[in-house]
Amino acid sequence: MRVAIIGAGMTGASAAHQLRQSGAEVVVFDKARGPGGRMTSKRVESLDAALPFYPLDFGAQYFTARHPLFVKALQGWLAQGVVQRWEFDPYVWQHGLLLPSHDGQSRYVSTPTMHQLVKTILGDTPLHLNCRITELSFSQSSFSSKHGGEWTLSSAEGASYPGFDAVVLTCPPAQCRQLLAEHPLALQIAPELLLPCWAVSLQLQSAVEHPADGIFVKEGPLSWCARQSAKPGRTGITEQWLLHFNAKTSLQLLEATPEELVALAQLEFSTIVGQKVEVSQSLCHRWLYASFNPAQPAPGLLTDKTQQLILAGDWSLGGRVENAYLAGQQAAAILLP
Repeated sequence: MRVAIIGAGMTGASAAHQLRQSGAEVVVFDKARGPGGRMTSKRVESLDAALPFYPLDFGAQYFTARHPLFVKALQGWLAQGVVQRWEFDPYVWQHGLLLPSHDGQSRYVSTPTMHQLVKTILGDTPLHLNCRITELSFSQSSFSSKHGGEWTLSSAEGASYPGFDAVVLTCPPAQCRQLLAEHPLALQIAPELLLPCWAVSLQLQSAVEHPADGIFVKEGPLSWCARQSAKPGRTGITEQWLLHFNAKTSLQLLEATPEELVALAQLEFSTIVGQKVEVSQSLCHRWLYASFNPAQPAPGLLTDKTQQLILAGDWSLGGRVENAYLAGQQAAAILLP
């Protein structure tokens, strides 16, 4: 069986790994320069001569583990050293107060960057990066190894990739809908399953004096603040904070300039930590499809078994890194005998 997976995030990596373990031939396609999806980290230029570049997690900041299948996988990653537990006591900003909120939750990060875990799971899976798939076509064929048809993928660069028995789409739902065009599965994709998020990195001139390393923000335009140097494996990083704007504000400021976003982030963060922070360097990243919309029910995996077409992602099961992994496992199980 030949399987094409579009999207090299956690769901795509999970599905690829499971399928290859069962003997399937898998090829993964992604429009980005590297794997990771919303677990992608950036290599950022620093003003510190001793550390000219540093890794920065712009998307998923950590993950938790609850499902037995994911817990089992986590134990293996911990043993490999690709994942470490992030030991910190979260704080909550609410009603104008920054207070500790000890929830007893174990949180984990991949080291030295979040996307390293995705790269590890993919292993030596064949990857076509910087490859934006723009068209899918299915045709009846006697050459297809497992059923009565085959898929051909076409890219924006004009390349054609024929001869696939199955296709797994792990890109955001809105992008799946565009790619499927008139396919019946497109009609099953609910609108606004994923909400946007602006991520803003602030490199500060001096350290934040408050002991908080991770802050859940319950009021105002922000939703999360994290001291990046506090994460395991981020050695040498100076006082760097990553702030996420909440979905409502991100939607309102969807077309805002970096200068506007940084100014607002600096003002809000100063209020939260009770200290005027001075920014020496900043960077903004807009996630058009970031967090699962809690107003929508989780749709599960969308499938066309006749054509061996599957739509899967963290959104299938309600968001979170864990569900992205489980969705990939479920997609593989559907295709395997």
